[in-house]
Amino acid sequence: MMKANTAITLCLLGCLLSACAHTVQPLTPSATLTAPDDTTPDYATAPLDRSTPQATAYSLMIAMYRGDPAMADAIFAPDARLIRLRRDGRVDPNGLSSWREWVGTLDVGQAEEELFDLEVKQSGKLASVWAPFVIRVDGVVRGCGVNHLTMADMGEDGASEWRIVSGIDVQAEGCEEFRDRY
Repeated sequence: MMKANTAITLCLLGCLLSACAHTVQPLTPSATLTAPDDTTPDYATAPLDRSTPQATAYSLMIAMYRGDPAMADAIFAPDARLIRLRRDGRVDPNGLSSWREWVGTLDVGQAEEELFDLEVKQSGKLASVWAPFVIRVDGVVRGCGVNHLTMADMGEDGASEWRIVSGIDVQAEGCEEFRDRY
């Protein structure tokens, strides 16, 4: 009887140790995070921040707000792509260079893209950000829709440095009410 109890105890201990070993895996499961609206940084004063996928998405909007193409360059990975999906289904595949040039023509505060209800899915060094937006140019609503950004953590030595690898956006209709409808 004593040997049976010892065998059962060792078996249970082995199972527990095995279960514990499985909880310390380096690849973490995907997580979805929804950012509260009050986390929007002050576009006029916030620094470039690539510490999280959400911060990188906001840094992209900050670069546009400031008319700063060099800041935008620091947010995108080398060879990144920015694509526009038109309402009729056409795809404009090379939008990054034209967007960057447009940003360079802007005065500080001339264009402001408000992000809201961000959703972030992340697994290790890969993340996806779903970012509905309303954009105002010269204070007038000029567009709305959804940005979808794929990001990679390109940091080294444990420091996070999230960069946009690819982005696609689609425009919606009825932009004055888009946020309320979303």
